[in-house]
Amino acid sequence: MFQNLAKTGVWKVLTVCLIFIFIMIPLGGCTSTEKETIKIKFATPYMDMEPPAFYALHILDLVEQKLRVQIERFTGGTMGTVAELLGSVKSGAVDVITLHVDQYPQELPLHRILNMEQNVDRETCYNNIVKLTQEIAETKKILNEELEKNNIVTLEWMQMGPTSIFTKEKANSLNWVKGKKINVITAYQRKVFEELGFIPVNVAIPELYEAMMRGVIDAIWMATAASVPLKWYEVSKSVLVIGELNVCSQPLAFNKSFWNKLPKDVQQAFIDASKETALWANKKDKEDTDALFAMFRERGIDVVVLPPAEVDLFYQTLAKHSIEESLKGAESAGVKDKAEIILKYWEPLIGYK
Repeated sequence: MFQNLAKTGVWKVLTVCLIFIFIMIPLGGCTSTEKETIKIKFATPYMDMEPPAFYALHILDLVEQKLRVQIERFTGGTMGTVAELLGSVKSGAVDVITLHVDQYPQELPLHRILNMEQNVDRETCYNNIVKLTQEIAETKKILNEELEKNNIVTLEWMQMGPTSIFTKEKANSLNWVKGKKINVITAYQRKVFEELGFIPVNVAIPELYEAMMRGVIDAIWMATAASVPLKWYEVSKSVLVIGELNVCSQPLAFNKSFWNKLPKDVQQAFIDASKETALWANKKDKEDTDALFAMFRERGIDVVVLPPAEVDLFYQTLAKHSIEESLKGAESAGVKDKAEIILKYWEPLIGYK
């Protein structure tokens, strides 16, 4: 029989087929690193060196180093403003964004609560977010339901660092700011500053430098790290450091449908990289802030660490109005009862009395 097969050429065909089968068998167990490169579209309204984008890009770099993933990066608002990007990721126009949760009071009223300043150190600030979003079953369920309604999946929240008050003239306490003009960004901040005796003035962030230089305002209250790209140190004589006021925010948010289609190893790579970056961000922010204060001192700018009594006065006033605003927004969105559950756990953690 074999002689006949050889004569007819069938044996050669069978041999080729067997070789092909043996070559293809190993491919049945391949992972995403061996398959076609996965393409992902990322967008952020921030410039590359601003903390939200900086940490997000670090996550993306870690994932690309581990797997065959190609991430197209749109920074600096090229794919939309901060107010537009939630809609973009929900619809699938982009796959993943940096999520500024407090910009969406109707869509994310419950997550917005966690975006407020905490009167705790950086590590505790981050750990408090982890408790509410991942560890406490009651709050985790409520927050995940809100994410599902928006068709998104979020990863770790990142350290955005402390906030400070930059003053046009030399200052050594909050008393200097009383009767002085200071910028506000949100409506509830106006109530905070009025109660503290400051004069609130609406000024857009890109206009703060010129507003301080021209005397439209006498002080800037903002994230300390923002003073570098926006050069507020050039028009400041003092920086009032308000204790350990830290904020964790800006998690990566994936379109849920897109996330669910990603191979498990790719999902895990993003989860691991996000966690690694969040822990690194705590240390990185402290190093950067210390270096920033050193630079201020070299330029003759006073770095004034406010006494605990002034920090407590500022924070309790700030937290009170922030929580009132969050409850008002939650009530408007029909989830006040859920907001109250979150606050039951949240308030004892963040230093609010």
